Amino acid sequence: MNTLKEYLNREMLVVGVGNPLRGDDVAGLVLGEKLAAKFDLEYLRCEEIPESYLTEMLESPADTILLVDVVDMKVEAGGIRVLSPDELAGASISTHNCSVSLLATVLTRTKNKEVLVLGIQPANIAWGEFLTPAVAEAIDHFVDSLPNGSDSATPLQHRSMPAARATKSANGTPNVLVRSR
Repeated sequence: MNTLKEYLNREMLVVGVGNPLRGDDVAGLVLGEKLAAKFDLEYLRCEEIPESYLTEMLESPADTILLVDVVDMKVEAGGIRVLSPDELAGASISTHNCSVSLLATVLTRTKNKEVLVLGIQPANIAWGEFLTPAVAEAIDHFVDSLPNGSDSATPLQHRSMPAARATKSANGTPNVLVRSR
């Protein structure tokens, strides 16, 4: 599998998946948002129901979709890896209504989008818990280790700051943030 750095010069939609009320399950949202902000990429915050945002994913002009979610990869807590959807067969933690693997299949077969999964190994996904320090530190280290726009061959540093549109979930919290180019 290629590294994430090899995909940063593509038109990419970053999709954050996770439940903010289940400890490290929020890691997909946190890491997804940080990556999108650092590289000025479109970001879709799906929380635990990514299938509800299938239309937005299909209609995105992005040719690559990066699904960011916790995955039990049997590694140390905070381990982060780029995976193909096929690699999720026996590894996924099922805290969502629809499996990330199934979602990737639909995106690939319907619109021929390339789908990658950025998996994060959780330490604790219990209800009512917070992001663990080990996973929070791993996220920060991972994002900091990626080249800045000026350090890479990507044109990201030349993009103007996009307008943002947010929608709210039933409880009033921002649910979707899509940066338009």
